[in-house]
Amino acid sequence: MHPMPTHHVYSVPPEVALKCCKFADLHQPFGPRFQSFSRPELLRVAREVFRCITEGHEPQDEEDLVDCIMQTAAEKQSHQLFMLQLSGNVVQGFVLLVPNKNLSRLQQVLSAACLPVSV
Repeated sequence: MHPMPTHHVYSVPPEVALKCCKFADLHQPFGPRFQSFSRPELLRVAREVFRCITEGHEPQDEEDLVDCIMQTAAEKQSHQLFMLQLSGNVVQGFVLLVPNKNLSRLQQVLSAACLPVSV
């Protein structure tokens, strides 16, 4: 499997993080007060974006759906992961799976907020 580029952005204001989420095919808040990806959203992304499952053959476990999505994204080299850590909080933020076609728009939002991206 090909490694998927993963980028970390620290001290992201919540309003900037929400703007960034608009460029992702899949996004999820992380931290102690947030839950995992929703099954309906994972199924939608697996079917419509990655076509890695077919109707009637869905994995039972959400973790298997995430694996299917991540493996397909890595193999196709079509997406990159962004970990946005919210400002003032070291344990909360967002995970974004951003298609390569949206990277420049995401970078514009981060640059406008003076937020450096680290790999």
